[in-house]
Amino acid sequence: MSALAHALTHPSLFSRHFLGFPLYKYQERPLIAILNSILNKQGDEFLIVMPRQSGKNEALAHLQVLLLNLFQRKGGQIVFGAIGDGIGRGKSRLEDRLDNALNADSWGKGTKPIRRTLGKAAVAFLSSHPTAKSRGETAQILLIIDELQDQSAPHIEQVFEPMRAANNATAVYIGTVRLKSDALWQKKEELERLEAIDGKQRVFFVYPQDVIAENPDYAQFLQRKVDKHGRNHPIIAAEYFLEPIDADGGLFPPRRIALMRGQHERRRSPEAGKSYVITIDVGGQDEAATNAIAQLENPGRDYTTATAYEVDVTTGDGNQPMYKAVDVLMMHGRRHFESSPGNPSAAAQLQTFINHWGASHTIIDATGIGEGMHSWLSARFPKRVTGFKFTGKSKAALGSAFISLIENGRFHYFLSALDWDDGDWFFIQAAACGYTIKQGDDITSGMRWSVPATHKTETPEGSTPTHDDRLLSAALIAHADELILNGEIRLGTAVSAVIPPPDPLSDLGF
Repeated sequence: MSALAHALTHPSLFSRHFLGFPLYKYQERPLIAILNSILNKQGDEFLIVMPRQSGKNEALAHLQVLLLNLFQRKGGQIVFGAIGDGIGRGKSRLEDRLDNALNADSWGKGTKPIRRTLGKAAVAFLSSHPTAKSRGETAQILLIIDELQDQSAPHIEQVFEPMRAANNATAVYIGTVRLKSDALWQKKEELERLEAIDGKQRVFFVYPQDVIAENPDYAQFLQRKVDKHGRNHPIIAAEYFLEPIDADGGLFPPRRIALMRGQHERRRSPEAGKSYVITIDVGGQDEAATNAIAQLENPGRDYTTATAYEVDVTTGDGNQPMYKAVDVLMMHGRRHFESSPGNPSAAAQLQTFINHWGASHTIIDATGIGEGMHSWLSARFPKRVTGFKFTGKSKAALGSAFISLIENGRFHYFLSALDWDDGDWFFIQAAACGYTIKQGDDITSGMRWSVPATHKTETPEGSTPTHDDRLLSAALIAHADELILNGEIRLGTAVSAVIPPPDPLSDLGF
């Protein structure tokens, strides 16, 4: 038997001697099982899950090159299904490995669909998005589905599974742990039930300690990720430690809420020499709010909420600031720019609050109705106000960054002095905050988090809308943190002073 023929039945030998990229043992183990299923026409399904950046796609590229060499005379097709740029990544990785000393001058390209060929064997790259027209191809050798957690399980079953039926082809699913409810976790549970029946391993989970045992450099990479986000951040827990996210537990489960509880009491005035930042979530305004004794027409409306933070750059780990929420200003339905006797406008009160705390900078919700308030405050505090536009993606990224602050012990909220005070309400809102992750998106772009609009809290005064205004105001400190770490915010020190606000309408021409 020639060296090549022998290597084609031993993935580690093929990778080492013909591709020039040795496999780790944790990469080799699933490839041996997959190759055995293909050669013996067993038609098994396999799931491979590894931590991010530990080589699962690289291992699959090696397997594809091996199979192209093995079937180049007999012929046959591998079908590679992916969504979005997964096709481009899979194609590029395969091309890189085909450019080896053995195959560099002999592989080719095809179209409709995209193919990479070697002799009579080919890999066909198909979109597995539910709206794509991907029917009609046949997987004689192997079916590969990339990033299974992003896939629609019914679509894969209806469109891609039949592609391997005629030849009883083997199937391989690869991906990253995310939710207990997604296609990857469903496939894991399905294959584990089969394993329990016949004892054949079909699920290959590779954990960080398995990777580090063979590649010590990975430990430093992983530690940097943990230092940035915290060990229990959803990104780290799921994508690196393979612990699925249980969205039913809410974004702020009891353990995370405990991390947010500070050991400091609420403060009403700044301390000399301390640095402060204000974060503002802008709520709606109510016509009745111009009358000091009128009832609000919409008592369920969100509050305009300003949170004062003490910023400590001396005690944080690695010069990362610590943030203590020390005070909060609440305004319910107050007119933004119109005052009445005994009832100053929201703008006037926010200006007074910022001056009182001697804030180095203010982050304000500049979405929709917040745009006017952002412009008004920016004119009064030049270069000391930054607007934050809430979109689906920006809010997802903000939520992820806020969780990182909490998990790293850099965020603390003041203690409640009384029942049902502002401190209590912050934690009530946090406990009520649910979240989902949009299919096909990662946590930082696809997480949707909020307190449901219908959520109510039972108080001594009765059932009250819970809202999420205090929570959103608090979370904006994560954007301030990004600006501080990037050197875009300069922190000064406070001097307590209450400055009477000017007429907020004087500059508007009213």
